[in-house]
Amino acid sequence: MNRAAPDAELLRQLGDIPEVGLSGFAVREGLAGTGVTVLKGRDYFGSWRATQHGELVWTFADLSEEGRTVTTVDDALRYTLLLILASVAKSHNSSPRFTRTG
Repeated sequence: MNRAAPDAELLRQLGDIPEVGLSGFAVREGLAGTGVTVLKGRDYFGSWRATQHGELVWTFADLSEEGRTVTTVDDALRYTLLLILASVAKSHNSSPRFTRTG
C-alpha cells in the first residue's frame, strides 16, 4: 500500500476541519508543491515541511520564534490547531470591548 507523504496527509486532514476556515485561517500546498502553508487571512502564518526521515518541521512566519519538529501527522495536526486556537484567543482578548452604560 502506498502511504501519502506526511505533509500531504496533514494538508488533507487540516482541510477537512471546517473550523480552520471559520477561524480566519487557510491551508494550502506549499509554493514548491510540497509542504503545508498556513495563512491567517491573507498573511503567511507558518508552514510545515516533511524531512527525508518522515518527520514534519514547523517554521513560524516570525523566524525569531523557535520552530517545532514532530514525528507524526497527528502531532502536527494537534500543534497546528493549538497555534490557531492561541492566535484566535489572543485576537479576541486584544479586541476592544464595548460595555453598556446606564
